[in-house]
Amino acid sequence: MNNIITKTTRTIVAAAIILAVAAFNPTASAQDHSGHEMKAPQTSQEHLDRAGYYKKKAAEYRSEAESHKKMLADYSKGVAKNPKDTGENPYIKKMRLHCEKYINAAENLALEADEMAKYHEMRAKEVEGK
Repeated sequence: MNNIITKTTRTIVAAAIILAVAAFNPTASAQDHSGHEMKAPQTSQEHLDRAGYYKKKAAEYRSEAESHKKMLADYSKGVAKNPKDTGENPYIKKMRLHCEKYINAAENLALEADEMAKYHEMRAKEVEGK
């Protein structure tokens, strides 16, 4: 048991050190979802570009949510219903739960992307001195 705790503790400490180094490195970069390197914006134009990126992502997330809403509606129409059953068809329920989870996640990601776009627009103005 002590060996497991020791390994876990070492892993947590190593992860904390890595995160601390990354947090204090102002030139740190990350990768976006497509694997492209994303560096921390420094100029007003870089912040505006990043705001545009997040606006595009928000639109993509909303499109994904809408496609799942449509998928759920279409799926519900195509499944046979037994008039004697008073409860929800288990196949429709499984699909509904999946789609609702996906829709909520996509909508939340869209909201987060909107906030990041606003942030980068604000930072662009700050960098310009406005």
